[in-house]
Amino acid sequence: MRSRWIHRIALIAACTLLAAGCGGNGGSQNETASDAAQAYVQARNQGDAGKVCELYSDQLIQQLHASNCEAFVKEQSAGVGTSLTLVSVTQTGDSATAILQATVSGEPTGGGHLRITLQRQDGDWKITSLGGAGRARD
Repeated sequence: MRSRWIHRIALIAACTLLAAGCGGNGGSQNETASDAAQAYVQARNQGDAGKVCELYSDQLIQQLHASNCEAFVKEQSAGVGTSLTLVSVTQTGDSATAILQATVSGEPTGGGHLRITLQRQDGDWKITSLGGAGRARD
């Protein structure tokens, strides 16, 4: 029972981390929503809080109350061995939804699916919301 509780806390932390970012362009090379989603997955898996923050919209950062985005991301990911994999991206115009597989290390059941939404803002794809259970396409 305790293991399930820890697993749920880890997933909540992963969702929160998904939501904790900072805006900023930084010379984005994310031409498509898939590029941005994959960049997010790589940054999260490599512990690159700066890149994670670059991918978040300003609105998302405000919603997270993350006045120092990088510190927030690092704090949210500390002690949680979560690995993300991009499962699918559905893009319609300037909006997209990505489904990520979260795998919690040390947990026999793995993790779960997470959904992030993205929006093209001033030519760059930004993550505008995080969390929520996603459904992978079969």
